[in-house]
Amino acid sequence: MAEATTDAANEEALPAVFWDSMPSNKDNADLAAINALIDEQTPAERAESHKHQGNEALKTGIKLRKKFYFREASIAYTKGLDEQCGSKNIDAILLSNRAQVHLILGNDRNALEDGLAAMKLDDYNLKACYRAAKAAYNLKQYRKAIALAAQGLEKDAEAHELKSLQQNAQRNLEAEEQREIERAVREKAKRGPAQQLATTLIGLRNWQIGKPQLSIGDRKPMVDADGLVHWPVMFVYPETMQTDAVEDFLEADSLQQHLDVMFAPDAPHLPWDDEGHYTRNRLELYYLSHAARPMHLDHLTEVLYGGWPQDLKDVAPQRYGPHASKWCKVDESKLLGELLSQPDYVVPGIPVFFIIAKGTDYQERFLSDEVPLF
Repeated sequence: MAEATTDAANEEALPAVFWDSMPSNKDNADLAAINALIDEQTPAERAESHKHQGNEALKTGIKLRKKFYFREASIAYTKGLDEQCGSKNIDAILLSNRAQVHLILGNDRNALEDGLAAMKLDDYNLKACYRAAKAAYNLKQYRKAIALAAQGLEKDAEAHELKSLQQNAQRNLEAEEQREIERAVREKAKRGPAQQLATTLIGLRNWQIGKPQLSIGDRKPMVDADGLVHWPVMFVYPETMQTDAVEDFLEADSLQQHLDVMFAPDAPHLPWDDEGHYTRNRLELYYLSHAARPMHLDHLTEVLYGGWPQDLKDVAPQRYGPHASKWCKVDESKLLGELLSQPDYVVPGIPVFFIIAKGTDYQERFLSDEVPLF
């Protein structure tokens, strides 16, 4: 520390021309003289002086390949701009030169910002135009780079650097667009099976399918070799909110067939049905009408593919209006495909049916709307 202080003191004893930096001692006579000269200058003159200092630092940085000098150049140009000298020409040059420093240091966003600001002050500043276009090119904003280069070429059609940059940007843009086309083709191919399934469900069967609300693992509908659709189906017991699942329910099967198996005489009783209300002859099935908003083909394709459409809104069942939700009794002798074709049935991701036991207090409350729909 003592050595550094001694060096600074020795430097201050030298004539000002040999100083590497301004001394900290405000009583230094040479420093006072320099400050007096600066104070006598107009803002434009001071801005020019900072510009000259910046240019010298930039040249030195390029010659010695030292980042220190580039940073010093940037500081000098910034000081020149801080003078607010009122000269658009001087400010445009300061901004353009600072953009060049940013480019060298790899600060492409700052270079683009300074280049564009310089062009606003002087649209004939081709250096600013090139530096802004180069920064946009480095940022892979090829359309902007092409547009900026074109703007400069309108002023000078023979500006070779701008021509070359524009051509390179055009080639890169075309290559980027081609890659995007190829990516879209690959994505479409990957989504092909999902789109085919969605077309079967919505287009061929004319079923309405809404946002998935319940699921059975990762099970999804599928079409077999005979063209028949297999669904995972969920049965909900609203009295206890217990559930049963049929992972493979053919559209040509009736609910009656599956219930006969689930509640066969030799089937185990439901562990939570202590009073034995839920026997085969006492079951009554319902579905909730308009349980979701129907999705269009693209949304359903994305869901079946395993994604989630960003613009798919979450719309809850409605209590009022033409699409108000209500409990609808199910004719269990009907085929699954027939039930899904009901005008008011919107599949909430997978078919869901609600089972209650006839002749119970809960049935009475369920049908009297004492039990909330949702």
